[in-house]
Amino acid sequence: MAEGGQTVRVAIAGCGAISRAHLRALAEAEPGDGVRLAVHGLFDQDAARAVERAQEFGVERVYGSWTEVLEDSQADVVAILLPHDLHCRFAVEALATGHHVVAEKPMATSLAECDQMLAAAARAGKRLYPVHNRVYDPATEAAESFIAGGAIGEVFLAQTVGLEPPQTVSVRPWLGTAAGGGGVLLAQAIHPAYVLRWLLGEVAEVACFKSARKVVDMTAEDTALALLRFQSGAVAEMTGTFGLRAGPYEHGITLYGPEGYVEIHSRRGVVGLSAQRFGDREVHALLEDAGWGSGFRRMWQDYARGVAAGSPTRVSGEDGKRAVEMILAAYRAADEGRTVALPLG
Repeated sequence: MAEGGQTVRVAIAGCGAISRAHLRALAEAEPGDGVRLAVHGLFDQDAARAVERAQEFGVERVYGSWTEVLEDSQADVVAILLPHDLHCRFAVEALATGHHVVAEKPMATSLAECDQMLAAAARAGKRLYPVHNRVYDPATEAAESFIAGGAIGEVFLAQTVGLEPPQTVSVRPWLGTAAGGGGVLLAQAIHPAYVLRWLLGEVAEVACFKSARKVVDMTAEDTALALLRFQSGAVAEMTGTFGLRAGPYEHGITLYGPEGYVEIHSRRGVVGLSAQRFGDREVHALLEDAGWGSGFRRMWQDYARGVAAGSPTRVSGEDGKRAVEMILAAYRAADEGRTVALPLG
């Protein structure tokens, strides 16, 4: 127990590239509401990689096996940072041994797996959280506040873009295999999918095209475009690729209302146009730095409060399932050449 509060201890399973973002976030997280975060130990099936990451971030304990993680009753939370096809198995086992779980996105690769994970959390009386870090980005909050304040009117159109190089796949080779559970849609477009759902509400139907011209050596799609229609009537277009060998490498979400627009961009920060807000038709900076990456720290702080106090959090396990469902609907739409309604039957 920390002075005047509680320490939430995190065991990390998986020390690949994304673990650095989580370890950095956990190290930088400030105590909030009397709750502190601490990294309790690291595990990776590549023991040398776990040792390397422990030395890099000053973590004292490296687990010798997954069983050792499960048997560690001092760890409050297990963070599952593994290939997508392992999320369900490892999460269910961690929940069954009395740990809360934070699972990297996508929470799982099927709705059946999501349901297994949610059921395991309910049986154990523990929390299950997906890594929906971009909901916690200051940029997303700034855009949400701009929209909620009526600056652009009710959103009727949104566009997202994710332009990445083949190195995204090559630095995590499993992503190019069946272990990924899918391609750019499940690995990348799920980010804007869950952000759009948080901003615009539930999705009514999905259409999708996967590129027939593959430029990355991977099992699933490297480029895709999905179209969403929300229950509100708004529509959105999500474009993603891993095939861009030369820039620009960027991510962005633009939301349009009848009175203007707001854009979240990885390089330009957050900008908006609103005659109502600014009295002109110029583009204004709302946030110079989009804060990409800081969402991990704020997410962990929120989840720690949820674990320690049992309080509601901005994102839940059900949100993780709904994001997966959006992407699976896109795959079904592309494969069957039709529009797919949600929820999936």
